[in-house]
Amino acid sequence: MKRAGKIAFFFIVSVILLNVLNKIFIPKWEEDGLWEPATRIIDGFYAEEENTIDIIYLGSSNSFYDINPLVVYEEQEITGYVLGSGEQRLFTSFYYLQEALKSQKPKVVVLEALGLFYDGKGEEEQSRKAYDYMKFSGEKIHSLKAAVEAKEDIFSYVFPFSRYHARWNALNERDFLYPLSDKHYSLKGYAYSEEVAEGLPCFDMEQILHPGIAIGEVNEYYFQRIQEVCEKNGITLLLIKTPNIEWGMFEHTLTAELAEKKGIPFYDYNTFMHELDIWEETCFLDGAHLNYMGAEKLSSHLGAVVAECMEEMPEKDEKTRMCWEEDLEMYREKVAEKE
Repeated sequence: MKRAGKIAFFFIVSVILLNVLNKIFIPKWEEDGLWEPATRIIDGFYAEEENTIDIIYLGSSNSFYDINPLVVYEEQEITGYVLGSGEQRLFTSFYYLQEALKSQKPKVVVLEALGLFYDGKGEEEQSRKAYDYMKFSGEKIHSLKAAVEAKEDIFSYVFPFSRYHARWNALNERDFLYPLSDKHYSLKGYAYSEEVAEGLPCFDMEQILHPGIAIGEVNEYYFQRIQEVCEKNGITLLLIKTPNIEWGMFEHTLTAELAEKKGIPFYDYNTFMHELDIWEETCFLDGAHLNYMGAEKLSSHLGAVVAECMEEMPEKDEKTRMCWEEDLEMYREKVAEKE
């Protein structure tokens, strides 16, 4: 028994130590000169109080740059969180949704449509950003099986220290302090940007030609699974496409046909962004993403769409309301400083 006890003690200590090393050595992405706040998006979602999120937004960087949940809350009193990741594949969207439903009971899921046209498993960097901070779970393992080319590499996603141990000479103070910090993300998954792109051409979907691109079987399969999960949980599914200079009529038509076939509303903001006062000269940080001005205008319209989908407005307790009001106030102060 003593020997068994020692083995159990050694195993427990090893697991704890490895978990600590994982948290220290994983890159803190938004601090490494990379452009999406991958670390804070995932950790921030886990930090949200249970059953306080009304909308889950899923998708690529087009989702977390272009959708501002605080604007939706300000105008509609509907809470939301952007569970986005760079070049998010549909299988990631599906398993993110499954993970989200463990702690939240959203009334609406908004899926940004660009992922329908991502082919293959994606680059390792984007997969690392998507999964490094995801909690260990069956959803994570299943998603990694879909995302990782070599099955033996799954181990390095479950135990990231095995992948990042060579960072030992690049560790800084934040690497040690971040695991102990408050993970609350006041922007609710949104990535704020004040940059304004210069010299963007006028968006013209008729001029964008992408011959040969189609919605693959894998993407249609996971789209169907997302729809089924939403139906099972009484969730309204919306499909949107935010403004993107590389989005053409070919993609628009295929997405609209898929949405019609599945009976899902589809809003392509490329077709009416000027009606919402979203302009190339002022509202974009680059050709594929909106800055905070464009995101506010798109989110205002999206919030009204979501509100119409809800049979009744979800009730909020005082603690939740106060938290959201504080986060909204911080955001408005940030905007006021800029303007």
